[in-house]
Amino acid sequence: MRLIVRAVPLPLALMVASLLSAPLPLAEAVDYEKDVKALFAERCFACHGVLKQEAGLRLDTAAFMKTGGDSGPAITPGASHSSLVWTRVSSTDPDLRMPPEGEPLKANQIAAIEKWIQSGAPAPEQEEPEQDPEQHWSFQAPVRPMVPTISPPTEETLHPIDAFLAEKQQIAGVQSVSPLDRRLWLRRVSLDLTGLPPSDADQNAFLEDHSPDARGKVIDRLLESPQYGERWGRHWMDIWRYSDWWGLGAEVRNSQKHMWHWRDWIIESLQQDKGYDQMILEMLAADELYPEDVSRLRATGYLARQYFKFNRTTWMDETIEHTFKGMLGLTVNCSKCHDHKYDPITQQNYYELRAIFEPYQVRMDIIGDETDLQNNGIPRAFDCNLDAPTYLHVRGDERNPQTDRPLAPNVPGFLSSTAPFEVRTVQLPVRAVHPGVRDEVAAAYRKQAIRKKENATAAVEGMNKEGETKSPLEREILLLKKSIADQELQSIDLRHTADRLRYLAETMDGSPDQVLAEAARSVTQLAVYRAELACKELDWQTSQESDNKKKEELQKKQETANKQLDEARKKHESPGTDYPSLVGSEKTAESNIESEESRKKPFPKQSTGRRSALARWIASDKNPLTARVAVNHLWARHFGAPLVPTVFDFGRKGSPPTHPELLDWLAVEFMESGWSMKHMHRLMLTSSLYARTSSSKGATEETLRSDRENRLYWRMNPIRMESQVLRDSLLALAEELDMRTGGPSVPVSDAMSKRRSLYYFHSKNEHNQLLSVFDDANVLDCYRRATSIVPQQALALENSQLAQELAIKIAQRIGATSPNSNIPDGDFVVLAFRKLLGYEPNPQEIERSIRFLESLRQAMPVNQDAAPDVASQKSDPLPPQAAFLLALLNHNDFITIR
Repeated sequence: MRLIVRAVPLPLALMVASLLSAPLPLAEAVDYEKDVKALFAERCFACHGVLKQEAGLRLDTAAFMKTGGDSGPAITPGASHSSLVWTRVSSTDPDLRMPPEGEPLKANQIAAIEKWIQSGAPAPEQEEPEQDPEQHWSFQAPVRPMVPTISPPTEETLHPIDAFLAEKQQIAGVQSVSPLDRRLWLRRVSLDLTGLPPSDADQNAFLEDHSPDARGKVIDRLLESPQYGERWGRHWMDIWRYSDWWGLGAEVRNSQKHMWHWRDWIIESLQQDKGYDQMILEMLAADELYPEDVSRLRATGYLARQYFKFNRTTWMDETIEHTFKGMLGLTVNCSKCHDHKYDPITQQNYYELRAIFEPYQVRMDIIGDETDLQNNGIPRAFDCNLDAPTYLHVRGDERNPQTDRPLAPNVPGFLSSTAPFEVRTVQLPVRAVHPGVRDEVAAAYRKQAIRKKENATAAVEGMNKEGETKSPLEREILLLKKSIADQELQSIDLRHTADRLRYLAETMDGSPDQVLAEAARSVTQLAVYRAELACKELDWQTSQESDNKKKEELQKKQETANKQLDEARKKHESPGTDYPSLVGSEKTAESNIESEESRKKPFPKQSTGRRSALARWIASDKNPLTARVAVNHLWARHFGAPLVPTVFDFGRKGSPPTHPELLDWLAVEFMESGWSMKHMHRLMLTSSLYARTSSSKGATEETLRSDRENRLYWRMNPIRMESQVLRDSLLALAEELDMRTGGPSVPVSDAMSKRRSLYYFHSKNEHNQLLSVFDDANVLDCYRRATSIVPQQALALENSQLAQELAIKIAQRIGATSPNSNIPDGDFVVLAFRKLLGYEPNPQEIERSIRFLESLRQAMPVNQDAAPDVASQKSDPLPPQAAFLLALLNHNDFITIR
């Protein structure tokens, strides 16, 4: 492509140059508050506001700008081009341009500043400077406001939630829409609380119940069903970033194996209505607060999930960031490299928070009958390096720590006065320090040894029945294996007894030294038996080998094995009192160079108490953030939009609440209810708002003009099904859903599994494809699910083998697909709409659906209308009724919770 350069006439060039250098004409007045101050608040206050004054300059009032800073006045009214502010924001020199970070200001923004200064920099006489950051609304303790009295009072406004909403609606001239159809309400509340559509029996029972508390009874039933814990467990798994392990091949690099134990704890805790404050205590510090309670120790999977093998700083950063975003709605990660630009959190505060988590590591504890931690175990937190120092990293660079100033654990000063933060060292019980002494651990090893003994005994008995068919050497090998199995069982009992004597100081017959010596002798005897077995097996292999070269190699191995046998016998003659304890837990590797032995050594006898101090501080009813953040998450998931749009940022950069009084009322109610989530569910779901239609049909013109986006909640918000709800609904409608709860994650390869979708293995590397198409949770950050409507979703449902097979089964449940079925198409359509969409079809929908069924039938090959074998439906066209149902499953009213 050729670049054509044309000469510009000199007069024209001079005219353009003069226009570019001269102040712009004041054709349009500039709104200082809207066009200038708001811009400075967004881009400049972080460095030139109340929190920080770079070069001594504040820009949060016109008076401050006129006073200026170290370089003199920032503005000269009437002279924009000689004003420091304009010259810096319009500079093209990256060393001079302001703001120094991010994109330069846009041309129209620079022009607005220029016009404002040129017009004399007018501003309100009583202009208020930026608010003291510590006085920000979310940093003040919530106080329960009075519930508004609405006049004239109606049944709708008797509910506290509706009263708060009605007050704002009346001021804005907005009117609520009518209630939702009862059948659709049942669908909405069922999918909301359990993630499953109502059964036919549930629909009939509710529609026949005309008692005043019919809806309340449905809510109570759903909250008590096991499916409630699963549905709402998935919500909190999003917020807390649940993830199964991922890495490279079999190497765990992120999170931990067996994270499903934490997932099950979440589900069980919600099902039991464990207080949210208690859940926080257990997730952050169960190992310090309940060190012998295995059920509660599962909760510290929250900390185990943060594990990252190759970089401790990354591990710490993610732990700090997401603990504070998820539980407190604070973006403290912004202060890793410098003081926070909006909230009163210094860089030192950040590293004092890191000091809270610095000592903790992850270990895997034995649980159940399995002693192989690769197969099962509880990933849990513990304080490993009690004296690990924390240093501030200059500019956030871990390669440049301030090693002369170790930092003590603490929370940001502006919040420390609201709730106590007191660190107390925790003395740990013996069973936490030496988990091998736990009776459950010994029982697991015994069961394993008994199985080996039974197998060895059966092999010997089988040999005896066979007579002389085995060689003497083979007989010796089998007998040795039985001896080893016997000795293993005996050694386990002796070592468990000796461990209890050594660590628990229990009184028992015989001198302690004798018991310890017997335990040691049992181990050395076992070593002798194993060495003898190795020699015998090599003897047998050598006797069977005809290849001379391979025989020579085996003979060399025999020589080595004989030496090891001699060493084992010598050690057995003087076993001493040292022996390996039963391994009840293993520390997770911090790097590739950590030895196996260091991972099995006894754990520290103390814990720092730092995490329990943090947990108590977060879970305190004096903390102004915790309850607000939690009820905001609950509200968002029930009503489709949060009261505070920035759900993980309640700081000064975040959005203010749309209904601050309602938010505070709910936060106080939550705490005073004992932090009961089920109480809050009942409260929100019994409101008139929850019973309203999500349609804007029937809304007044004034309502649509004033609040088309429904910020005042004059109707419900339609909510798109989350991926798990969509897949589970298909299975439930076909009555194929496996209702078992808990247990190991379902492999992603088992795409046709009938388990609930939250049980699928879910990590950054592996996830169910169908769930991913429908905006599944991002394991790195998911405070609110992303929602999308893309063609791939319709294609996935239309072509999914699972969806096709389930459509056939749903059709069979509704009325059979064979031509011998006597259910008319019209009746089938009505039942299908009720079952799948939750409402009665109108006459036009019935007519079009019947025509669609007829067209499908006409297009079917001969003899293809009969109900087929589901297993054969990989390529054959779907029967008409099933194809019709598949179309309904792609209907917006199925995928959307109205």
